[in-house]
Amino acid sequence: MGKIPVGVLISLEILIVCLAVWRVFKFIKAYKSTEQSLHTEERIEAMVNSQIKNKVLAAFLTRDFLTIYYLFSTSNQRESEIATAFTLHKKIGYGGIVLGFLFVLVLEAVGVSYFLHSWNTVIAWIHLVMSVYLIIFLISDYKAIKRNPVLLSPEKVHIRLGLRSKAQIYLHNIESIQAGKVNFENDKKKKDVWNLTLFGFEDPDYEISLKEPILLRDGLGRDCSIRKIYLTLDEKEEFLTRIKLLKEKMEVVGG
Repeated sequence: MGKIPVGVLISLEILIVCLAVWRVFKFIKAYKSTEQSLHTEERIEAMVNSQIKNKVLAAFLTRDFLTIYYLFSTSNQRESEIATAFTLHKKIGYGGIVLGFLFVLVLEAVGVSYFLHSWNTVIAWIHLVMSVYLIIFLISDYKAIKRNPVLLSPEKVHIRLGLRSKAQIYLHNIESIQAGKVNFENDKKKKDVWNLTLFGFEDPDYEISLKEPILLRDGLGRDCSIRKIYLTLDEKEEFLTRIKLLKEKMEVVGG
């Protein structure tokens, strides 16, 4: 089989570049058409969903766009909002742990890529690119966690776990809140349980049971029906006090 003519290859490259540029302009136009009142993260998600109909592909692209956004974002504060904020990363020293992971990943990326380069250059480059992507993701995920604490408003709890998942829980849908260690070991592998601990294995502070399930879309674009949430917070006592007061006010108004 003969070689592909140089002219054909150049034409294909030009076509690919033109398609990529056209798609970028489509995304920019879609972003500008989103509601100005939305937060930047929500506008990015709306932009991708308006252009990509496949849920899995849309989820991956949204995560990648948000990864780039948080990587270059200099703000550590979410835009002003009428809500009480509760952080979930300070108590366990998540920043120091992430820094340790990054140090190990950099050493691993350089060392393994150097070793693989003497065996197979292509595999070495693939490994290096994947390692760099993982490093960037960890940095962006940590910045997203810092910028998006758990927000408690008079009507709902807004939770975003970095770049991994998010959900809104309306207070009238909360059945009960109890200590997180009671049923965690039995529940943590169930499909209708949302584990909101940063590493996934530490003991949570609270178990929140819901009256009706909520729909949660994970990082892979899959829709999950959630009935119970396990949550770890830095200011856990204040969170419980405030949420009980808000629920009591809702019951008084409703009664």
